[in-house]
Amino acid sequence: MRVSDTHFSQMMLQSLQVNNAGLGEVLQQMATSNRLTKLSDDPMASIKLLNLEREGAAISQYQTNIANVKTTLSSQEVYLDSVNYSLKEMRDLVLWGANGTLTDEDRAGMITELESLRDSIVSSFNAQDEEGHYIFSGTQTDKPSLSNGGGAYLVDGNSDKRVVTVAKGVTMESNMTAKDIVELGGGDNVLNQLDALITEFKNPTANFENQVELTLSAIELTSSNVLGAMTEIGGRLNNLDLMDSTHSENKLFIDKVNSDISALDYGEASVRLSNYLAALQATQASYVKINDLNLFDRI
Repeated sequence: MRVSDTHFSQMMLQSLQVNNAGLGEVLQQMATSNRLTKLSDDPMASIKLLNLEREGAAISQYQTNIANVKTTLSSQEVYLDSVNYSLKEMRDLVLWGANGTLTDEDRAGMITELESLRDSIVSSFNAQDEEGHYIFSGTQTDKPSLSNGGGAYLVDGNSDKRVVTVAKGVTMESNMTAKDIVELGGGDNVLNQLDALITEFKNPTANFENQVELTLSAIELTSSNVLGAMTEIGGRLNNLDLMDSTHSENKLFIDKVNSDISALDYGEASVRLSNYLAALQATQASYVKINDLNLFDRI
Protein backbone atom coordinates (compact mmCIF):
# COMPACT_ATOMS: atom_id res chain seq x y z
CA MET A 1 0.00 0.00 0.00
CA ARG A 2 1.41 3.34 -1.06
CA VAL A 3 1.31 6.22 1.44
CA SER A 4 0.51 9.54 -0.23
CA ASP A 5 2.33 12.77 0.63
CA THR A 6 -0.88 14.24 1.99
CA HIS A 7 -1.54 11.26 4.25
CA PHE A 8 2.06 11.28 5.43
CA SER A 9 1.86 15.00 6.26
CA GLN A 10 -1.34 14.45 8.20
CA MET A 11 0.32 11.66 10.19
CA MET A 12 3.29 13.86 11.03
CA LEU A 13 1.09 16.81 12.02
CA GLN A 14 -1.11 14.59 14.20
CA SER A 15 1.97 13.20 15.93
CA LEU A 16 3.28 16.72 16.51
CA GLN A 17 -0.08 17.84 17.94
CA VAL A 18 -0.36 14.86 20.28
CA ASN A 19 3.17 15.23 21.57
CA ASN A 20 2.88 19.00 21.89
CA ALA A 21 -0.34 18.59 23.87
CA GLY A 22 1.29 16.01 26.10
CA LEU A 23 4.33 18.22 26.58
CA GLY A 24 2.14 21.21 27.44
CA GLU A 25 0.18 19.16 29.95
CA VAL A 26 3.24 17.82 31.76
CA LEU A 27 4.82 21.29 31.83
CA GLN A 28 1.65 22.72 33.36
CA GLN A 29 1.58 19.92 35.91
CA MET A 30 5.19 20.57 36.87
CA ALA A 31 4.58 24.32 37.08
CA THR A 32 1.59 23.90 39.42
CA SER A 33 2.78 20.75 41.25
CA ASN A 34 -0.69 19.40 40.52
CA ARG A 35 -1.28 16.31 38.42
CA LEU A 36 -4.93 17.22 37.82
CA THR A 37 -5.14 20.16 35.47
CA LYS A 38 -8.68 19.37 34.28
CA LEU A 39 -11.58 17.17 35.33
CA SER A 40 -10.92 14.60 32.60
CA ASP A 41 -7.43 13.87 33.91
CA ASP A 42 -8.98 11.71 36.66
CA PRO A 43 -12.77 12.15 37.04
CA MET A 44 -13.06 10.16 40.28
CA ALA A 45 -10.16 11.96 41.92
CA SER A 46 -11.50 15.31 40.71
CA ILE A 47 -14.88 14.62 42.35
CA LYS A 48 -13.12 13.72 45.59
CA LEU A 49 -11.19 16.98 45.42
CA LEU A 50 -14.39 18.97 44.87
CA ASN A 51 -15.95 17.35 47.94
CA LEU A 52 -12.82 18.05 49.97
CA GLU A 53 -12.86 21.65 48.77
CA ARG A 54 -16.47 22.08 49.91
CA GLU A 55 -15.69 20.53 53.28
CA GLY A 56 -12.63 22.74 53.67
CA ALA A 57 -14.67 25.83 52.81
CA ALA A 58 -17.29 24.85 55.41
CA ILE A 59 -14.59 24.41 58.05
CA SER A 60 -13.11 27.82 57.19
CA GLN A 61 -16.56 29.38 57.62
CA TYR A 62 -17.01 27.64 60.97
CA GLN A 63 -13.64 28.98 62.10
CA THR A 64 -14.63 32.48 61.01
CA ASN A 65 -17.89 32.16 62.93
CA ILE A 66 -16.03 30.92 66.00
CA ALA A 67 -13.63 33.85 65.85
CA ASN A 68 -16.54 36.30 65.63
CA VAL A 69 -18.40 34.69 68.53
CA LYS A 70 -15.25 34.65 70.66
CA THR A 71 -14.70 38.34 69.95
CA THR A 72 -18.26 39.22 71.00
CA LEU A 73 -18.24 37.04 74.12
CA SER A 74 -14.79 38.21 75.19
CA SER A 75 -15.89 41.82 74.80
CA GLN A 76 -19.00 41.18 76.88
CA GLU A 77 -16.88 39.42 79.49
CA VAL A 78 -14.69 42.51 79.86
CA TYR A 79 -17.69 44.81 80.34
CA LEU A 80 -19.37 42.41 82.78
CA ASP A 81 -16.17 42.26 84.81
CA SER A 82 -16.30 46.05 85.03
CA VAL A 83 -19.96 45.87 86.11
CA ASN A 84 -19.09 43.28 88.76
CA TYR A 85 -16.39 45.56 90.16
CA SER A 86 -18.80 48.52 90.22
CA LEU A 87 -21.42 46.46 92.07
CA LYS A 88 -18.90 45.41 94.70
CA GLU A 89 -17.82 48.99 95.23
CA MET A 90 -21.44 50.07 95.32
CA ARG A 91 -22.28 47.46 97.98
CA ASP A 92 -19.39 48.58 100.18
CA LEU A 93 -20.46 52.22 99.90
CA VAL A 94 -24.09 51.43 100.74
CA LEU A 95 -23.05 49.49 103.82
CA TRP A 96 -20.74 52.32 104.86
CA GLY A 97 -23.43 54.93 104.30
CA ALA A 98 -26.03 52.98 106.25
CA ASN A 99 -24.22 53.11 109.60
CA GLY A 100 -25.47 56.64 110.36
CA THR A 101 -22.09 58.07 111.34
CA LEU A 102 -21.27 59.95 108.16
CA THR A 103 -20.48 63.62 108.12
CA ASP A 104 -22.16 65.80 105.53
CA GLU A 105 -18.90 65.89 103.60
CA ASP A 106 -18.58 62.09 103.69
CA ARG A 107 -22.18 61.69 102.56
CA ALA A 108 -21.72 64.10 99.65
CA GLY A 109 -18.57 62.27 98.52
CA MET A 110 -20.30 58.91 98.84
CA ILE A 111 -23.28 60.08 96.78
CA THR A 112 -20.97 61.35 94.05
CA GLU A 113 -19.16 58.02 93.95
CA LEU A 114 -22.40 56.03 93.86
CA GLU A 115 -23.62 58.12 90.94
CA SER A 116 -20.31 57.55 89.17
CA LEU A 117 -20.58 53.78 89.68
CA ARG A 118 -24.17 53.83 88.44
CA ASP A 119 -23.12 55.70 85.30
CA SER A 120 -20.27 53.24 84.78
CA ILE A 121 -22.73 50.32 84.87
CA VAL A 122 -25.00 52.08 82.37
CA SER A 123 -22.03 52.77 80.11
CA SER A 124 -20.92 49.12 80.24
CA PHE A 125 -24.34 47.77 79.32
CA ASN A 126 -24.65 50.33 76.52
CA ALA A 127 -21.33 49.32 75.00
CA GLN A 128 -21.15 49.04 71.21
CA ASP A 129 -19.00 46.96 68.90
CA GLU A 130 -16.83 48.40 66.12
CA GLU A 131 -19.85 48.53 63.81
CA GLY A 132 -21.93 50.53 66.28
CA HIS A 133 -24.18 47.66 67.39
CA TYR A 134 -25.21 47.53 71.04
CA ILE A 135 -23.84 44.24 72.31
CA PHE A 136 -26.20 43.71 75.28
CA SER A 137 -29.48 44.53 73.48
CA GLY A 138 -30.23 41.02 72.23
CA THR A 139 -31.27 41.09 68.58
CA GLN A 140 -32.34 44.77 68.75
CA THR A 141 -28.78 45.94 68.33
CA ASP A 142 -29.81 49.36 67.05
CA LYS A 143 -30.95 50.60 70.47
CA PRO A 144 -29.13 51.01 73.81
CA SER A 145 -29.67 48.35 76.46
CA LEU A 146 -30.42 50.93 79.16
CA SER A 147 -32.18 54.25 78.94
CA ASN A 148 -33.51 56.81 81.37
CA GLY A 149 -36.90 58.20 80.57
CA GLY A 150 -39.01 60.15 83.01
CA GLY A 151 -36.44 59.79 85.77
CA ALA A 152 -36.41 55.98 85.76
CA TYR A 153 -34.01 53.51 84.14
CA LEU A 154 -35.55 51.16 81.59
CA VAL A 155 -34.02 47.97 80.19
CA ASP A 156 -34.50 48.15 76.43
CA GLY A 157 -33.65 45.72 73.67
CA ASN A 158 -34.80 42.13 74.17
CA SER A 159 -33.57 38.87 75.63
CA ASP A 160 -33.27 37.09 72.26
CA LYS A 161 -29.98 35.38 71.52
CA ARG A 162 -27.98 35.60 68.33
CA VAL A 163 -27.37 31.97 67.31
CA VAL A 164 -24.33 31.12 65.19
CA THR A 165 -23.37 27.83 63.53
CA VAL A 166 -19.91 26.81 64.76
CA ALA A 167 -19.78 23.21 63.46
CA LYS A 168 -21.92 20.87 61.39
CA GLY A 169 -25.22 20.66 63.25
CA VAL A 170 -23.85 22.68 66.18
CA THR A 171 -24.92 26.21 67.09
CA MET A 172 -23.99 28.53 69.92
CA GLU A 173 -25.53 31.64 71.41
CA SER A 174 -23.14 34.50 70.79
CA ASN A 175 -24.41 37.03 73.32
CA MET A 176 -25.68 37.80 76.79
CA THR A 177 -28.43 40.38 77.27
CA ALA A 178 -29.04 43.19 79.72
CA LYS A 179 -32.63 41.99 80.20
CA ASP A 180 -31.39 38.66 81.55
CA ILE A 181 -28.87 40.33 83.88
CA VAL A 182 -30.28 43.67 85.03
CA GLU A 183 -34.03 43.14 85.19
CA LEU A 184 -35.18 41.94 88.60
CA GLY A 185 -38.86 41.41 87.80
CA GLY A 186 -41.79 43.77 87.61
CA GLY A 187 -39.73 46.30 85.68
CA ASP A 188 -37.44 46.81 88.68
CA ASN A 189 -33.66 47.00 88.41
CA VAL A 190 -30.67 47.83 90.56
CA LEU A 191 -30.21 51.28 89.01
CA ASN A 192 -33.64 52.50 90.09
CA GLN A 193 -33.14 51.05 93.57
CA LEU A 194 -29.83 52.85 93.81
CA ASP A 195 -31.36 56.15 92.70
CA ALA A 196 -34.05 55.75 95.36
CA LEU A 197 -31.35 55.16 97.99
CA ILE A 198 -29.35 58.18 96.81
CA THR A 199 -32.49 60.26 97.32
CA GLU A 200 -32.73 58.86 100.87
CA PHE A 201 -29.08 59.71 101.50
CA LYS A 202 -29.73 63.27 100.41
CA ASN A 203 -32.95 63.63 102.40
CA PRO A 204 -33.46 60.72 104.84
CA THR A 205 -37.02 59.62 105.61
CA ALA A 206 -38.59 56.86 107.65
CA ASN A 207 -38.11 54.58 104.63
CA PHE A 208 -34.31 54.90 104.78
CA GLU A 209 -33.49 51.50 106.32
CA ASN A 210 -36.00 49.69 104.13
CA GLN A 211 -34.48 51.29 101.02
CA VAL A 212 -31.01 50.24 102.15
CA GLU A 213 -32.19 46.62 102.35
CA LEU A 214 -33.93 46.80 99.00
CA THR A 215 -30.85 48.27 97.35
CA LEU A 216 -28.48 45.72 98.89
CA SER A 217 -30.80 42.92 97.79
CA ALA A 218 -30.89 44.33 94.24
CA ILE A 219 -27.09 44.64 94.20
CA GLU A 220 -26.63 41.04 95.38
CA LEU A 221 -29.10 39.64 92.86
CA THR A 222 -27.63 41.64 89.99
CA SER A 223 -24.11 40.66 91.02
CA SER A 224 -25.19 37.01 91.04
CA ASN A 225 -26.62 37.42 87.54
CA VAL A 226 -23.40 39.05 86.34
CA LEU A 227 -21.22 36.28 87.79
CA GLY A 228 -23.53 33.66 86.28
CA ALA A 229 -23.24 35.32 82.86
CA MET A 230 -19.46 35.48 83.15
CA THR A 231 -19.31 31.80 84.11
CA GLU A 232 -21.49 30.94 81.11
CA ILE A 233 -19.26 33.00 78.83
CA GLY A 234 -16.18 31.24 80.16
CA GLY A 235 -17.74 27.85 79.42
CA ARG A 236 -18.69 28.90 75.91
CA LEU A 237 -15.21 30.24 75.20
CA ASN A 238 -13.67 26.95 76.34
CA ASN A 239 -16.02 25.00 74.08
CA LEU A 240 -15.22 27.30 71.17
CA ASP A 241 -11.49 26.77 71.70
CA LEU A 242 -12.00 22.99 71.61
CA MET A 243 -14.10 23.17 68.45
CA ASP A 244 -11.62 25.51 66.79
CA SER A 245 -8.81 23.08 67.60
CA THR A 246 -10.83 20.21 66.14
CA HIS A 247 -11.54 22.23 62.99
CA SER A 248 -7.83 22.99 62.61
CA GLU A 249 -6.96 19.28 62.86
CA ASN A 250 -9.65 18.39 60.34
CA LYS A 251 -8.39 21.10 58.01
CA LEU A 252 -4.87 19.68 58.20
CA PHE A 253 -6.24 16.20 57.42
CA ILE A 254 -8.21 17.54 54.44
CA ASP A 255 -5.15 19.38 53.14
CA LYS A 256 -3.11 16.17 53.42
CA VAL A 257 -5.69 14.06 51.59
CA ASN A 258 -5.99 16.80 48.98
CA SER A 259 -2.24 16.77 48.51
CA ASP A 260 -2.12 12.97 48.32
CA ILE A 261 -4.75 12.96 45.59
CA SER A 262 -3.56 15.89 43.51
CA ALA A 263 0.18 16.09 44.19
CA LEU A 264 2.38 15.46 41.18
CA ASP A 265 4.95 12.66 41.14
CA TYR A 266 7.90 14.62 39.76
CA GLY A 267 9.86 11.47 38.93
CA GLU A 268 7.09 10.08 36.76
CA ALA A 269 6.44 13.54 35.27
CA SER A 270 10.12 13.90 34.36
CA VAL A 271 10.04 10.59 32.51
CA ARG A 272 6.96 11.69 30.55
CA LEU A 273 8.62 15.03 29.80
CA SER A 274 11.67 13.28 28.39
CA ASN A 275 9.52 10.92 26.32
CA TYR A 276 7.47 13.76 24.84
CA LEU A 277 10.60 15.77 24.02
CA ALA A 278 12.23 12.75 22.39
CA ALA A 279 9.09 11.98 20.39
CA LEU A 280 8.79 15.59 19.23
CA GLN A 281 12.42 15.74 18.19
CA ALA A 282 12.13 12.46 16.29
CA THR A 283 8.90 13.48 14.57
CA GLN A 284 10.27 16.89 13.61
CA ALA A 285 13.50 15.40 12.29
CA SER A 286 11.63 12.77 10.27
CA TYR A 287 9.22 15.34 8.89
CA VAL A 288 11.99 17.68 7.77
CA LYS A 289 14.07 14.92 6.29
CA ILE A 290 11.25 13.30 4.35
CA ASN A 291 9.78 16.66 3.30
CA ASP A 292 13.12 17.61 1.67
CA LEU A 293 13.10 14.54 -0.54
CA ASN A 294 12.46 15.20 -4.28
CA LEU A 295 11.04 13.02 -6.97
CA PHE A 296 14.43 11.56 -7.94
CA ASP A 297 15.03 10.51 -4.34
CA ARG A 298 11.83 8.45 -4.43
CA ILE A 299 12.56 6.59 -7.75
